[in-house]
Amino acid sequence: METELKFALSPQAQRKLERYLSRSGQDGTRHVEVLKTTYFDSADRKLTKAGFSLRVRQIVSGAQGYRQTVKSDGNGTFRRQEWEWFLDGPQPDLGRLAEVPAFPLQAAPLATVKPLFSTEVTRTTFTLRPVPGSTVEMALDDGAVVASCGSEPLRELELELKQGDPGVLVRLALELLETAPLSLFNESKAQRGFELVDGTRPKPHQAKDVVLPDDLCLKDAFHLLAGRLLDDLMANQPAVLRGDEEEGVHQMRIDVRRLRSLLVLFAPVLEVHATRHFEDELRRLGQVLGAARDWDVFVEETLPRLIDGAADLAVVRPLRELASKRRHSSHQAAKKAVLDPSFSRFVLAFRLWSFEKGAVLKRFAAGDLGEEADHLLSRLERKVDKRLRACDKAEPTTLHRLRKGLKKLRYAIEFFEARYGRGIGPYLKRCNGLQKQLGDLNDLWTFSRLADEVAQGQRLDVAPALGLLAENADRLAMKGLRQLDSRLRRFANAQPFWT
Repeated sequence: METELKFALSPQAQRKLERYLSRSGQDGTRHVEVLKTTYFDSADRKLTKAGFSLRVRQIVSGAQGYRQTVKSDGNGTFRRQEWEWFLDGPQPDLGRLAEVPAFPLQAAPLATVKPLFSTEVTRTTFTLRPVPGSTVEMALDDGAVVASCGSEPLRELELELKQGDPGVLVRLALELLETAPLSLFNESKAQRGFELVDGTRPKPHQAKDVVLPDDLCLKDAFHLLAGRLLDDLMANQPAVLRGDEEEGVHQMRIDVRRLRSLLVLFAPVLEVHATRHFEDELRRLGQVLGAARDWDVFVEETLPRLIDGAADLAVVRPLRELASKRRHSSHQAAKKAVLDPSFSRFVLAFRLWSFEKGAVLKRFAAGDLGEEADHLLSRLERKVDKRLRACDKAEPTTLHRLRKGLKKLRYAIEFFEARYGRGIGPYLKRCNGLQKQLGDLNDLWTFSRLADEVAQGQRLDVAPALGLLAENADRLAMKGLRQLDSRLRRFANAQPFWT
């Protein structure tokens, strides 16, 4: 299992890194080589679908030779399984793949796989020893991904832990972030190559259920959940930057909310000062992603829903054009946010804190999750009940607070879902139903707010559209409020499954 971190590398960042290495006296360990790496798969992409990559790397300078490597998806952002063999030539040796558990092409004939693309890079490596007993290889790659259909530039920094504790790697990365504007990212060379060959873009990642073992203590439960949620967050970064932006933003926003819900759920057992800083950063990121998502819903969902017939299209067109510009700007802001060093700093610091630095207070760390889960859920349920009793249909802000509370409760339930079995269904169904109803109303109110925002200081030709759409939005909102009563009653009468 290799532990590594990968960063996008700008020329400015590379210059600053090299000055840092020179000042620290570590530039003397520099080693430069030219690498040509060919990636293989079957015609139906069996390896990619199974989460593996197969490559043969030729070292065309320095100590020449060939190496065959298999990598698995491993454990998210930071850890991947790797197998490696030396070869006599550029063709893969499929006979060696029997050593790889669950590899889909074991004992297959060589004709089963074919070369699909290659990377050609000049790699400059430095051997770093951040603390006694640890070794980290820093690699600066400058080159291109090359396929028969074209190529695209490749510039990145990799940090790979060769010896020592994984925390050393994260602490070194945080130190480098203070030196150079680096952007942590989660897309491998193999992924970029397949996207180039297939003419596709990075796809959004939907989080999978986390199954918690029965015998977990609170510390290990938080550690496991935090790691998985952080991996989900990073898995959606490529889609936000280069892929299906709309769905990528939506999924990354969900990932942020799940992380915030995790901190709220475990709040009674977490160190409060660090928790507050991480909550603030998640709130800031959520606001940027939320603005982009709000404009997506405005343009793609709510606006079409409020248009009543073809005659309205011409009236609404000026508003749609202005809203589309705001949407584009909000997506640019989202991209900037997930490329900014502050995002990388958050991911690394949160990882270090949740894994190593005593996020769960010592007096709670060894507590049994099975005994504490009921108490953690009851605390969130009491908050929701308080907001439920305080909500006023004539005051949208009270319904919005209830909706946010329901989301946190729903995510918390999903974290523990496997522990409670089938009894979870009816309660979760009522929770989801009420949340969806409140979400529909919130979309209408958000639409009205954003429409007014667009109109301020803009052309007068959007005024007819505002009047038309406001009337339709009010009509749908009144209908939704009438339907809300039954949802509120059903949830208020639901018995929590854990009590």
